[in-house]
Amino acid sequence: MALTTRSFAAAGSVALASLASSATAHAQDTTVSSRRAAAARERGLPHTVFEIGAGFVALPAAEVCPRSIDECSTGEISLGVGLRNLYEFGPFGIGAGIIWATTLRNDDARGAAELERSHGRRYFLVETLFRYAFLQTTRAEAWVGTGLGLVSIRDSWTVLADREPANEVKFVGPDSLIISTEGLSAAVMAGGSWIFADNFSLGGIFRYGNWIMPFEADTTPLGDVASLSGRVDVFELTTTLAYRIAL
Repeated sequence: MALTTRSFAAAGSVALASLASSATAHAQDTTVSSRRAAAARERGLPHTVFEIGAGFVALPAAEVCPRSIDECSTGEISLGVGLRNLYEFGPFGIGAGIIWATTLRNDDARGAAELERSHGRRYFLVETLFRYAFLQTTRAEAWVGTGLGLVSIRDSWTVLADREPANEVKFVGPDSLIISTEGLSAAVMAGGSWIFADNFSLGGIFRYGNWIMPFEADTTPLGDVASLSGRVDVFELTTTLAYRIAL
C-alpha cells in the first residue's frame, strides 16, 4: 500500500511538473510573439493590425425625410461600431474595414395614429483604407489616411403589431417595410494611438466623408420615402483598440 501511495505521489509530481513546464513554455511563446510584433513595428517590417472601434457617426447637414419628400428634418447622430484589418510596412498601411451604425432616433411615420407606425434606419459601410504614419515612437503614433468604398442605408417602417406581436407565430418574410439605398463613400481621416503593450494599442479616429447617394429617392407602395438622397456630409469620432501580429 505504501508503495502504491508513493507511486501515485510520484506520478502526480511528474504531471504537475509537466503542466508547469507547458505553461511556462506557452508564456514564453506569447512573450516572444509580442516582442516580434513590437520589433516589426519599431524596425518598419511588415506586420498585420486588427482594429475594432466604437463611436458616433454624425450627419449634421443631412435632410432626413422619413415621412415624405416635403417633411424633412436636418441632421442626426448614430452609434457605430467598426472592424478593420491593415497590412503595415514602415509608415504605410493598406487594408479594409467595415462600419455598422444605427440611428439613435426613431421617427414617427405617416399612417393612421392607431397603427403607431415608426421609422428606423441603419447604415453599413465597407471600404478600402490607406494610412500614412507621420509620427512614430516606441509608445505612440499619429497618422492620416483616406478611405473609398460603398455604403448601404436601410430604412424600415413598422407598425405596433410588428414590434409587439400578440402571439409567438413567426411568419415568413420581413417584419417591416424596407428600402435599401446604396451609394459611394469617400473619406479623409486622421488618428493616433498609444501603445500600452508590445502588441496592443488604444487610439482614436476622426474622419470626414461624403456619401454620394441616388439623387432621386426611392419610395414604397405606401408612399414612404428613402430618408437620405444626394450628397451627404458625414463625420465620425471613434475610439479604437488594436492588436498587432508579426508576419
